[in-house]
Amino acid sequence: MRATLEHLAGVVRELTGRAAPGVRPEILDGWRVGDWQAVLRDVPIDERAYADRFQASRQHEIELLWAWWSGPAGARVRPRTAGFLGFYLLTLVAMHSSDRMRFHGDAPWEVTVAGRAAADLSVDLVADPDVRRALAALHEPGAGSTQARAEWAALDLTSLEFYRHGTTSIILTGRVTAPSRGRTATFALKCVLHPYLTIPAVVDATRGYHALHGRPDAEESPAVPVWASHDSWILMDLVRGPTLAEHLARRAAEQPAPPAREILRPLDTPALRDLGGALLAALAELEREGRRHDDLAPSNIIVRDDGPGQVRLRFVDLGVNHLHARTITGQGQGESVYAAPEVRRDGAGHPLADLYSLGALLITVAGIPQTPDGTVPDQFYVTSVGLARLLEDLTDADPDRRLLVTPTDPSAPRFAQIGRVFADEVAILEQDGRERPRGTLQRLRDLSPGAGTVARERRKVQARTRQVRDATGAAHLRQARRLQRWAWLSAALLWCATALVVTWWSRDLGLSWQARWFDMADEVSGRSGLGLMFLDDVRAPDYPVPDPWGNLPVRLVTFTFALVSARLYLNVFAELSTVWALPRGRRARARAVAAEVGLRSLAVLPALYVVLPTLVQRDWWPQGTLVGHVTFAVVVQACLWFAWDTNARARAAGLSSVPKGEIATLGRLAAWQPTVAVYLVPIVAIGTLLSLGLVQDELVYACFVSLINLGIFYPKSAGTDAPYIRAGMNRAALAAERLEHLERTRTMPAMP
Repeated sequence: MRATLEHLAGVVRELTGRAAPGVRPEILDGWRVGDWQAVLRDVPIDERAYADRFQASRQHEIELLWAWWSGPAGARVRPRTAGFLGFYLLTLVAMHSSDRMRFHGDAPWEVTVAGRAAADLSVDLVADPDVRRALAALHEPGAGSTQARAEWAALDLTSLEFYRHGTTSIILTGRVTAPSRGRTATFALKCVLHPYLTIPAVVDATRGYHALHGRPDAEESPAVPVWASHDSWILMDLVRGPTLAEHLARRAAEQPAPPAREILRPLDTPALRDLGGALLAALAELEREGRRHDDLAPSNIIVRDDGPGQVRLRFVDLGVNHLHARTITGQGQGESVYAAPEVRRDGAGHPLADLYSLGALLITVAGIPQTPDGTVPDQFYVTSVGLARLLEDLTDADPDRRLLVTPTDPSAPRFAQIGRVFADEVAILEQDGRERPRGTLQRLRDLSPGAGTVARERRKVQARTRQVRDATGAAHLRQARRLQRWAWLSAALLWCATALVVTWWSRDLGLSWQARWFDMADEVSGRSGLGLMFLDDVRAPDYPVPDPWGNLPVRLVTFTFALVSARLYLNVFAELSTVWALPRGRRARARAVAAEVGLRSLAVLPALYVVLPTLVQRDWWPQGTLVGHVTFAVVVQACLWFAWDTNARARAAGLSSVPKGEIATLGRLAAWQPTVAVYLVPIVAIGTLLSLGLVQDELVYACFVSLINLGIFYPKSAGTDAPYIRAGMNRAALAAERLEHLERTRTMPAMP
């Protein structure tokens, strides 16, 4: 009678106390190794297929079979059959673990079944001598594999121990008796689960792994040396250490809880510096060897800690994971999010696939969750435009558009060049300071109008100055200097305007400490008498100073307006620019320039709206308030026109860096329009009535405007909305830059 999976399932039901008429465990005693191999290959790959075939949950079957296996010894069958049944249970546990990792995003150590960790069950099963003998019989190479048989014969199979689960395999470890080619006393044996051996591509890749990647003499290579491979297994050096997934999970557990607002989740700068740098160094070395990985994922990277600040990464499982082609197109599940779209689509390697995987890994290393649509997460646009640009350039869904913006020499190894760009951007991030731990003092400082923007811009310029190596570096330095100058100018003007308001307020209140400053100014200017030369001379005749009650409205409004304007520019707009690369189209260029002019105008004009009513005519403050709000509304509209147009053009060009649907961060800026419009109505109406003398309650109106400034614009528009606005506008600005580079490549003449 031919051995079938149905026979095996019937025996399992009988052994676990369920009715199975006509099925006795003794029928398994006559099965040969080939019968067991055929039956194990017939196990359904996914849980739903298993349930449809046997009308039973695979997880429930594992629980029942484990209960029998771990029960009294008298409940077992003959030792040989028990060994194969144990291996069958090991296969089911590994398949369950694979499903949890691939489709539910569980880490290998998080998978549980039968009330225990799946890895613990596997450890106990492999520790059983009968299971080890069954495992050895099922994987013994055939007569035609001379080199594989020689390596296999040198293994001490009685020393086998379970090491970890893979997505399509189990990894075992053991000792060698007399290795013919291996260099270590211990080995790692990756055994492909039998159900996956029904996929020809998996079998071919496993069989040819040694021929393609076997370099046991390359001890310094980032790829783990391979000794031999056969249809169902790969034998290699055992490199101890956590996988990158395990290392990052342990690191995340040691970090403080993320903030309530996800967009404020900080980038793990030390991890980017150490792990990201080590990853690029390993890829550069692999590239020098003329090899690529094609399946970079956290579980395929071993982290070796060689001392303080010394991290080395080793690669395992080079080559395409052919299960990626079995996932739903366009949807990343589990570790398939790290595979390039072309790999998931075709199930084949690609020369530029490692670039995409590198970008996705760097996002994970930074401690930021992957986005469902594969775009770069908002946190990078908030904190580091340079890193966001590089990640966009690595993770473009179109391989021909990768490294579109990043300056690299196609004739030179690319990963070494990317490593230099990455190191530069991490250095900028370290200088920024916003990613450092936030103590109470720093959180209070964040509430100040400037929030350290000018100092950050200065440190960025210093870092960019050290990094200038080519034309691109010089352009970044010029941009950094330009933004620094505008930030400094805005801070200087608005702080001077605020100081002026406070000074005039103190004069109204008759504070004696102010007289010394006036005396000093008078001495410098050679003026005698009352007042301050030049400043008091421009004041209108009907504008008395001091006049505490009469000047209170203008003092309240100008003071709060100055604070809001300072925080609005320095905290929201100072680090934004819409002209990273000006579009070639006339209309698109006009939108970019208009938005840039509007942004920079917010650095200068608010100080004018504060100074004129304070120095010249106190009755001008309603007009100043009106003009200030209108200016702000115009700038917001100009920025939105630029962002909307850029995103529409990017989607039309197929740039994957721009989300297909609504961009929530840009929606925060769009929400400012109705808010400003609502406040403009009473400002225009009451301001007009005040100017015409039809309304006398000037102080009430001034308090209303001041409350709007301090109660709405200061904490929300210039505060909590700031990271969202920066993310939305920076994403649009980088999309414009990518569009310009894409257009340039299209119009560039072909090389002879």
